[in-house]
Amino acid sequence: MDPQVTTSFIPKKPLVGETRRGSTFGLLMLGCILVFVMSLVAAGATFVYEKYLDGAIASKSKSLTISQNAFNAGVIQDLIRLDSLINQSKTLLTTHVAPSAIFDLLSSQTLEKVQFSKFEYASGDNGVATIRLDGTADSFSTIALQSDQLGASKVLKDIVFSNINISSDSGRVTFSVSAGVDPALTLYSRNVAQTTSVTDATSSTQQ
Repeated sequence: MDPQVTTSFIPKKPLVGETRRGSTFGLLMLGCILVFVMSLVAAGATFVYEKYLDGAIASKSKSLTISQNAFNAGVIQDLIRLDSLINQSKTLLTTHVAPSAIFDLLSSQTLEKVQFSKFEYASGDNGVATIRLDGTADSFSTIALQSDQLGASKVLKDIVFSNINISSDSGRVTFSVSAGVDPALTLYSRNVAQTTSVTDATSSTQQ
């Protein structure tokens, strides 16, 4: 009689390795699903934000168009021309020369015993003007004092006295003087500002 053979399909050892492989595969699948979902969420957010930006740009463009249409094109052109004229006027005012200021300077700097009989004015290309005067004085010492007086002025440069002689007719000493003039002295805007200041001061005193 054959011995009895016991057959069993239950494994003698636990299937540890297979369980671990199944767990790893499940975690990997879960991670892939999460990444996919996050990608979908990011793509949706990008699409929504892009639509929002397009709407905002369209709204701003519409507002700009409405604002532009609110102004009359003819009025805008007139304002542009007016602005150009104002700028040109400012340029002319700041560069306009008023040589009459030199006469005010000479009247305040000329000594009592000195007389000027000739005046010449020339404006250079660099904006620096030059003057030439012919005059007479009662003595050489007076001419020396007049030279010192003009030399003390801060707006006259390179002062030169020349042709100093004694007139046979009058006995007075004749001379010539040339000098450069600081451009700031003859600026019209400067003279207007000074005149306005004097006028305002006079009005305040009278009140």
